[in-house]
Amino acid sequence: MRLRIVFLMMFSAQVGAFDAGDMSKLNAGRECARCDLSQADLSDATLSDVDLKWASLTRTNLSGADLRGADLKWANLSGADLTHADLTGTILNGANLWEARFRGARMRRVSLVGTDLKWANLAGEDLQGADLTLVNLSGADLSKTDLRDALFTKAKLVGANLQGANLARGNLTRANLSEANARKANFAGADLTSADLKWTNLDQANLSGADLTGADLSYASLFKANLSSAEWARARFCKTTMPDGTINNAGCH
Repeated sequence: MRLRIVFLMMFSAQVGAFDAGDMSKLNAGRECARCDLSQADLSDATLSDVDLKWASLTRTNLSGADLRGADLKWANLSGADLTHADLTGTILNGANLWEARFRGARMRRVSLVGTDLKWANLAGEDLQGADLTLVNLSGADLSKTDLRDALFTKAKLVGANLQGANLARGNLTRANLSEANARKANFAGADLTSADLKWTNLDQANLSGADLTGADLSYASLFKANLSSAEWARARFCKTTMPDGTINNAGCH
């Protein structure tokens, strides 16, 4: 494995800095589980398919790094710089991504199962086919993000900004999108079975062919939304603003 790393030995003496032995281990092979690489400069490093489970990468510079297919389950990436990194197919299940920066990262088919991404800024990023099952994206900025074919099963997107996001064919079964701003979002062909859409802004959203079976649309706004061929058997409407501006109270108790 070839790595281009700025190896500064003085860092090893600093509190919370990387372990020199672990850095040597990373250079020597493709397995560095539980390694301490915090604060290291791994910018533009080739780390594809490397085993970094449970590794400490706190405030590590991974900008431009090739992390395709790397295993980072339960790794600590808090404060890490992942700008322009290639995370295609990377496994980040359960990882700590608090304050990590993703601007310009390639994230197609990335696996983020069970991660906490509250308030994350992923606006405009490419997460096509990403696995976001059980992810907490409450308050996150996903405006204009490409989320086509993504898995959001039981994900939490309370108050998230989904304005203009592309969620076509996404699986949002039992996802919580309450109070989210999904104005002009594309949910064409998406599965929103039993999704929580209370107070959600879906004005001008494209819900054509979407499955809203059992979804809760209480207090939601669907003003000028496209609902052609949408399925909404057992969906709940209470003080819901419909596409034509009328209020639907059919499900109020």
